[in-house]
Amino acid sequence: MKKKFTFSEEYFERETIATLTTLSNGYISVRGDPEFLESKQGTFIAGVYSYTPVFYRELVNLPRAHAIYAEFEGVPLKPENVLYTLDVEHGLLEIESTLTSPLGSFAYKSVRFVHKNIKGLLGIKASIKSLNARGRLFVKAPVELEFSNPSVPQEVSVRLFRVVSLENKAYPRVEVVTADDRYKVYIASVASSVPEATVNNFTTNSKIGQVLSLDVRPGDILNLERLAVYGFDSSTVDSALTNAKSRGLEGLLQEHMREWEKEWREINLNVSGDEELADSLIFNTFHLLQIYNDQSDVFAIPAKGLHGYGYRGHVFWDTEIYAFPFYLFFKPDAARKILTFRCRLLEAAIENAKRNGYRGAQYPWESADDGVEATPREVPLDLTGSKKVRIYTGDQEHHITADIAYAVDMYYRFTGDKDFLAECGLRILVETARFWTSRVEWDTRLSRYVIRNVIGPDEYHVGVDNNFYTNLMARHNLELAASYSKRAQSDISLRPVLDELRVSSEEITTWENIAEGIYVNCGEDGLCEQFDGYFKLKDYKLDPGVIGEKSLPPSVLQSIQDYQLIKQADVVAAMFLLREKFTREVIEKNYEYYLPRTTHASSLSLPMYAAAALYIGRIEEGLRMLKIAAQADLADVYKNSKDGFHIGSAGGVWMAILFGLLRLREGETITFEGPEKAYGLKLSFNIKYRGKTYRVEL
Repeated sequence: MKKKFTFSEEYFERETIATLTTLSNGYISVRGDPEFLESKQGTFIAGVYSYTPVFYRELVNLPRAHAIYAEFEGVPLKPENVLYTLDVEHGLLEIESTLTSPLGSFAYKSVRFVHKNIKGLLGIKASIKSLNARGRLFVKAPVELEFSNPSVPQEVSVRLFRVVSLENKAYPRVEVVTADDRYKVYIASVASSVPEATVNNFTTNSKIGQVLSLDVRPGDILNLERLAVYGFDSSTVDSALTNAKSRGLEGLLQEHMREWEKEWREINLNVSGDEELADSLIFNTFHLLQIYNDQSDVFAIPAKGLHGYGYRGHVFWDTEIYAFPFYLFFKPDAARKILTFRCRLLEAAIENAKRNGYRGAQYPWESADDGVEATPREVPLDLTGSKKVRIYTGDQEHHITADIAYAVDMYYRFTGDKDFLAECGLRILVETARFWTSRVEWDTRLSRYVIRNVIGPDEYHVGVDNNFYTNLMARHNLELAASYSKRAQSDISLRPVLDELRVSSEEITTWENIAEGIYVNCGEDGLCEQFDGYFKLKDYKLDPGVIGEKSLPPSVLQSIQDYQLIKQADVVAAMFLLREKFTREVIEKNYEYYLPRTTHASSLSLPMYAAAALYIGRIEEGLRMLKIAAQADLADVYKNSKDGFHIGSAGGVWMAILFGLLRLREGETITFEGPEKAYGLKLSFNIKYRGKTYRVEL
């Protein structure tokens, strides 16, 4: 297993490296910006959102408490040739550089960690060695207070917190509150050094901290340690910092490293036969693991992780469809908490349906912390607001409601966790089925139920009727509600849920009838139309291997809605997710038709096509796509990794491996059928299934 990944600004933009080297423990998250450089990025705390223009609510860019600024004889030192090393085995970021000034140069090394168990704690250990400098070295360790969230257009930024109090006695302490007054955050920080330097406190309008100073000669080394604690309670933060100081940074670091070693031993992941795929899989697995906070009651996964501002920290369908399988088999408690997040927002989803004129629960396309639809309706393109782009996904991309029901069923099938069904799972199935019951319309011409005016996973075509993915997943949602409710009628632990929700036998029958009657347009040859009228659009095929829209002629790109081009897997996605309902021949026929018409402009596309290819036995082709999908961030395939980590793509690769390549199935024990030929790929890992650990080897 490769344990370290090294990045250089010669090959990556600094902002991209900052995403790739983000450290998190699922509670606080720190991007990999060098501590000796100013940054526009502070710290994220999972779940801390605030109201904001355009995007409703977004993750707040909170103060930064790990900066280390060095000056020699009053002249700031500037870095040369910054080298970043991410140690995924131990959850560390190592940074090396030469810090220079006209008066002298220093060799700089640091190790940074966000403690795996002590959720509010981050630490940094640095050494600053004089190469040729003789004089006074100053090192500032501030808590930086001036951070804003970038907005739109790009000239605009919005500050989403304000400082309530500052104190700089024994050590710097800060209290801030989000702009909407919903969350208070306390921060405490302390720095120390060997040899012991002179320490002074300082406070400015934008910083509060400590400055350490001592005289150095060539060859002298200043070893600096810095600890910071974030939390929602002042006394807890103070006691945590006091405890951390008494234990010492080195002891905390060793404990953190042991916890990460334990994490990897539990999974025991081994990949060989394709070095690039192995690297990507290990790298992605690290990032999927580190954003999970096992001490939290819920687990909300922003589409870009806790790694950047992409999608403003909102939660999409990426979670339930793409990331969920990874956690289901490696961290089943995390999978439960993903659904618990949706449970807590169920009432908000019911209100969302009411606002839109429907019954039941309609989950928003984009969720923040309160479950209200967070998709912007319009995004300004200039400062006057005269140029805007209309966003329709929040109004029309309704399949996420069925996606969440799909995950509820998957969770129960593979865990047998009936307590979850009683606590919330059955409620989700019932209320989402009620939404679809109110969403469908009866079409007298077709003598079928139809779903009009939607956006499917293919977001090029807006306001279409009878999107295949939406209709099929809605049908499945209704079938699940009916099936689980029937079983609940004779189950003493589940029957009270039906009584509370007033689910009658007549309503269950209605769900079954609507499900049976939902229109899905498939020809006798098995080819299914993505939506009404799709086959009448202009045809256009892409060359094999093309990713994104850059190869399209401008005339095609400008009127892409007039073509059969699609952004990502749609029909193929539905067929793979509900593969038990289709023959492999039918899946293959649709795969062959839609693949050359897909731009893969979304990072969610290749994992799903790879999954389908592997499932139908096109192993070599599937592995090629899987490899590209796995490299979404390490190779910056989509040129937007600076905005955050591609959680959906990283999780989707595991979805493709688990259900496409290995075809895992639930039963008395879990079973899988690996391919006869894997083209040199060797893969082994441990998974958890109903309280037991199984070794999977390919």
